[in-house]
Amino acid sequence: MDNQQPTSEELEAYHKVSRYLERKIDKGKDEDRFSILPKPKWLTIIIIAVIAIVAFSSYYGLTTLLFGEEFWIRSITGSSVK
Repeated sequence: MDNQQPTSEELEAYHKVSRYLERKIDKGKDEDRFSILPKPKWLTIIIIAVIAIVAFSSYYGLTTLLFGEEFWIRSITGSSVK
């Protein structure tokens, strides 16, 4: 058996494949690693939901202070409370 030295094209192809696999492995580690923060898409959805809840709670609290609880009962049922 004769050991042949790889040609420059073979070495170049080997290094390209090696770099590609290293990047792929590093990228996979980033995606699969445990993180306290969720992915950006879910983080955006959570932030929007929290802002909506805080906004509604503030609106409810302010209108209840200004107009009383009857305002909410009338707006929901459409009739006056006696």
